[in-house]
Amino acid sequence: MADSVELLLDPPSETFLLEDWAALEAAGLPNQSRHLSFSNSPHITLAAAGRIDDRYDAFLARAAQDGPTDVVTAGFLVFPTRRKYVLARQVIGSDALTGLHRRIWAALDGVEDPAPTTVPGAWTPHITLGHGLTADQLAAALGILRDRPSEGLRAGAVRRWDAQEKQLVLLGGGDTGAAASGDVRAE
Repeated sequence: MADSVELLLDPPSETFLLEDWAALEAAGLPNQSRHLSFSNSPHITLAAAGRIDDRYDAFLARAAQDGPTDVVTAGFLVFPTRRKYVLARQVIGSDALTGLHRRIWAALDGVEDPAPTTVPGAWTPHITLGHGLTADQLAAALGILRDRPSEGLRAGAVRRWDAQEKQLVLLGGGDTGAAASGDVRAE
């Protein structure tokens, strides 16, 4: 399991995404609400690696300052996996968001085993809605969600997920109220 650095959303934006999850759940379709960990909340993964421990926290906290406030979605993305699919809302990489992403990776200079899909030049910003959908389920999910208006969202705090310690570390930036419940400590 990888550690990660994630951009959360403010409470109204998080509610909008939770409504996406609920619409998929009501239709019996795979969705992120089925992931029952206390750390589960709508987010944009900025970085992931085999191990991002607390030695990076001060650098990450500085990098998280002056992050984006607005997050713009534009339709849906589908990522293929072995005969199944991941469905996500596409996030437009604004100057502020891509700047945050670059600063986060600069703060992680030297991190080992980076997830190749999160590094600068290969990163596709998105908010995952569901994993493990078959082609038929994907078609049904898109049919349900396509009529929900794509909405301008607002960024919240940046956090680090420590998979080894099962701990969330709030790094700052944005609305720190959207950090999620569970074992959270502020830096």
